[in-house]
Amino acid sequence: MAHGTDDATETETNKSSKTAKVMRAQVAPVLDGFLEPEVWQHVNPARNFYRYDPLNGKPSSQQTEVYMLYDNDAVYIGAILYDTAPDSVLTQLGQRDSGENNSDMFGVYLDTYNDKQNAFAFLVSAAGVQTDIKHAQGSEDWNWDAVWESSVRTHDQGWTVEMRIPYSAIRFPEAEVQTWGVNYMRVIRRNREKSFWSHVDNSVSGLINQAGRVIGIEGVKAPVRLQFMPYVSGYVNHYPNKTGETDAKDFSHSINGGMDVKYGINDAFTLDVTLIPDFGQTQSDNQVLNLGPFEVKYSENRQFFTEGTELFNKAGLFYSRRIGAAPVGRGQVKDQLGEGEEITRNPVETQLLNAAKVSGRTRRGLGIGLFNAFTGTTHATVQDSLGNTRQVLTDPFTNYNVFVLDQTLPRNSYVTFTNTNVTRASGFYDANVTGLRLRLADKNNMFALTTGGNLSQLYGKDEANGVKLGHQYSVNLSKISGNLRYGINHSVESDTYDINDLGFLSNNNEVYTSANISYNFYQPVWKFLSWNNSFSVGHSMLYDPNKFIAMDLSASSSVRFHNFNSLWGGITVRPGERYNYFEARTFPQVFVQPPAINSNLGFSSDYRRRFAFDATTNFWRSRRYDQNSWSFGFTPRFRVNDKLSIVNGNSYSIDKRNIGFASKYEDAAQNTHILFGDRTLTTVSTTISSAYIFNERSGLTLNMRHYWSRAAYKEFFELTKQGLLQPASAEQGIYASAINDINYNTLTMDLVYSWRFAPGSELRVVWKNFIEDRASTIENRYFDNMSNTFAVPQNNNFSVKLLYFIDYIALKNVLSA
Repeated sequence: MAHGTDDATETETNKSSKTAKVMRAQVAPVLDGFLEPEVWQHVNPARNFYRYDPLNGKPSSQQTEVYMLYDNDAVYIGAILYDTAPDSVLTQLGQRDSGENNSDMFGVYLDTYNDKQNAFAFLVSAAGVQTDIKHAQGSEDWNWDAVWESSVRTHDQGWTVEMRIPYSAIRFPEAEVQTWGVNYMRVIRRNREKSFWSHVDNSVSGLINQAGRVIGIEGVKAPVRLQFMPYVSGYVNHYPNKTGETDAKDFSHSINGGMDVKYGINDAFTLDVTLIPDFGQTQSDNQVLNLGPFEVKYSENRQFFTEGTELFNKAGLFYSRRIGAAPVGRGQVKDQLGEGEEITRNPVETQLLNAAKVSGRTRRGLGIGLFNAFTGTTHATVQDSLGNTRQVLTDPFTNYNVFVLDQTLPRNSYVTFTNTNVTRASGFYDANVTGLRLRLADKNNMFALTTGGNLSQLYGKDEANGVKLGHQYSVNLSKISGNLRYGINHSVESDTYDINDLGFLSNNNEVYTSANISYNFYQPVWKFLSWNNSFSVGHSMLYDPNKFIAMDLSASSSVRFHNFNSLWGGITVRPGERYNYFEARTFPQVFVQPPAINSNLGFSSDYRRRFAFDATTNFWRSRRYDQNSWSFGFTPRFRVNDKLSIVNGNSYSIDKRNIGFASKYEDAAQNTHILFGDRTLTTVSTTISSAYIFNERSGLTLNMRHYWSRAAYKEFFELTKQGLLQPASAEQGIYASAINDINYNTLTMDLVYSWRFAPGSELRVVWKNFIEDRASTIENRYFDNMSNTFAVPQNNNFSVKLLYFIDYIALKNVLSA
């Protein structure tokens, strides 16, 4: 292709911080994977890519030319990815947003506000599979979805990409002349080579701050961004395995409809609303047996709460699964039962009625986010011996709100203000959390100070005080770039700090101080392509009373060989005793745990091969009670062909003499006795993740998981006031005899067919199967246990959901034609 005019040049003063000039399109390109000369010939291409990994800083092994055009509606990217071995371009198909499969890849990063911290990334594989990512101050949001178009074509010189990124998919300042940060990325999969147009030094902290820039975008305006995503869905449910937690019949069916709406308030801010939400096709949770004192945190899988929420999650105060979770008064229903009454229905979750979010960033770098959702009232049903029923309010109408102000500062710095609020009706308690976070980096991006604090407020939960206040703060000073890195961290959480009405915190009442140092080889050394080494020490205390908890020392090392196999290992030592104030469930009763040592080792083979695998092992040992645990994981990966892939995850762990809380009771003198159990914990988990991808728009995926965990009690102890264990007395043995062994199984299966039949529009057909069984009889044989599990009534759900994307501009153009 002919090169363009002299004024459309790429500045090559150095391999980083490049500048290129963009040209206005005379004719909009036709996206067919062929770069028509009459459209692209007046553009001078971006060339001379430099490797990010491996051999960071070396020129790319293959030539790449990238052309960029724009008009009043969109930005257009055309790229010729030359390859001296075109037959070796890898083209494995995958799901949308699956990232780097075993396929070559091209991507563009658009920092439209040129603030060096935030960007939109659009990637497409050589098989035509799209991925889009929102980068925000060091984090990546893979759940963000935009509607854009692309086309690829392989040929005897390599392969070609064309992209059309409409302005409705991105945000940019309202200015006559635009300067955007831009970087282009190429992955040559057979060499595991990743390169960038503007060199990204992997010894320097950050990706977007090392991008180049483009100039010459003039006279463009943000369009009217109004998009509708109506849906209709149908469900057939079979729920024979009920536990009184729902009033659903064994067999039911329903037809639902609703809509999501996106509206561009101005050039920077967008309103997202979900009307009559439907999350029935959300991926199943990986439930586990939890014998510890703290809540298990599960991932958020509902798309509305995962997409475009990077501002709200930045301070760590927003755990969206609180919305629509278990009613706050669910556990207190049994305390309100009258004589002869029993619970016949006690819902495990509240109903989300509506949710909306407004987010965006001004041209001066001020990010503003406002999230709001509300849930309806929830009641339990109780029934007396005569069959009379009554309702017990377990959760009132509740409003959830998050407000964020995030100001970018020079030199990759920022300051963030966050407020979360939960307001409940009907006299239930309210909650409020306010936080401030600040990051300051030096002009050389070598050192960074990160500090902040939060104030929690509970209104009406503690009737004695009225308002319960708690606080948290932290300070971190680190060297963030270079081969040698180090840092110190200090954090404090008061004993009254509580963010769990809309956030997630395992435990409060802790003062933690740590220091770490690492030395990383980013260039090949000896037989390694890269080599990372780290050492850290941590010290923890109770906040109130000010008592020592534990000190830990950790060291780790990981290497990647020239054949792209990886090996890593680590060791953690607790040289002294650990004073655990939480395991007994009766604060401030302590459980004194002896010194311990933990080691781990892992290996990962090269994923380019048709058969690859990951293997890990872990060993833990503590002498006083002769405790030890061992675990092993093995995950083979089969790439049958470019359409079919299978990943099988297997893990086994055995924890001998696992000693922990079992029960507590009060004697006749009202003295509390705490019983601990010596148990053997054995857990087996098997997963299968398989995908058959028909083409870049449709595919069939299967996710199956069987989790089996056993807790077999051997003997029981009483926890003394000093935190040590003594054999249970005969009286305590009577209470201990009521403590049952646990044989816990869950089996989930999600089979999904998806067809993206038009940009932003999708048909999904989903079958979900769920089995949960908790028994008190230990089953020692795997296949006998599986037979017993399959004999338990299974909950099944079959659904079809059609989502259609309607863009106001496109609809207006059609109607006016």
